[in-house]
Amino acid sequence: MRGAPKDPWGRFWAGLAGLAVVIAGGTFGYHRLGLTAGEALYQTVITITTVGYGEIGAVTDSYRVFTVVLILCGVGTALYTLGVLIESLFEGRLDVEIRRRRMQKQIDRLSGHVVLCGFGQVGSAIHRELVEAGRTVVVIDRYELGDEPAPLNVVGEATDDAVLESAGLDRADTLVLALDSDADNLYIALTARSMRSGMFIVARSNSSTAEPKLRQAGVDEVINPHAIGGAAMAALVLQPDSRPGA
Repeated sequence: MRGAPKDPWGRFWAGLAGLAVVIAGGTFGYHRLGLTAGEALYQTVITITTVGYGEIGAVTDSYRVFTVVLILCGVGTALYTLGVLIESLFEGRLDVEIRRRRMQKQIDRLSGHVVLCGFGQVGSAIHRELVEAGRTVVVIDRYELGDEPAPLNVVGEATDDAVLESAGLDRADTLVLALDSDADNLYIALTARSMRSGMFIVARSNSSTAEPKLRQAGVDEVINPHAIGGAAMAALVLQPDSRPGA
């Protein structure tokens, strides 16, 4: 409907506010018709919810007219609020599922792409550089990344063979292992090498002891970002001429 808020939760709170106004108005009206405050609130609630317990107090023509108006306003507002609540609870999940299926169809058509496991600080930096260079990248991460900055995303554990298959590993030409666990990177490297022997594999290593194990598992290049960062910082200390602005 045109003019309606796009956010279903916003419409829910608006409906809830409208329902509160109806309840307050109904309570005030019944109180003016001779009921106590407690009786007025009770009569308003059972009227709006149409439970049919019967009227409280003297039922006059004014009482009946007010009850009819309250039913029309209250029931409509309550049904609207309930409907928007249900929409708010399920719309987000449905949108995510539709987006995932659409994305999976895109991934299924890919070939010669890059599969990137892990989207932390290292993984996001790798993704940015690859995308800027024109490469197509499928990111595997345990969390939903949204439309940006990773347009192609498979949610799940990269150590799961089914997740690797969903990312099109059997059609990719490069695998980048950027997880912060050397054990996970090692396990995925073994799995990937058995699935696609000719694939180029680059792995992150967080310790010097993990590098030879990763190479034995079939990794072509092993990068230790901590060692590289440390060496770069040490170079700035030892070579003042290389400092920016020197």
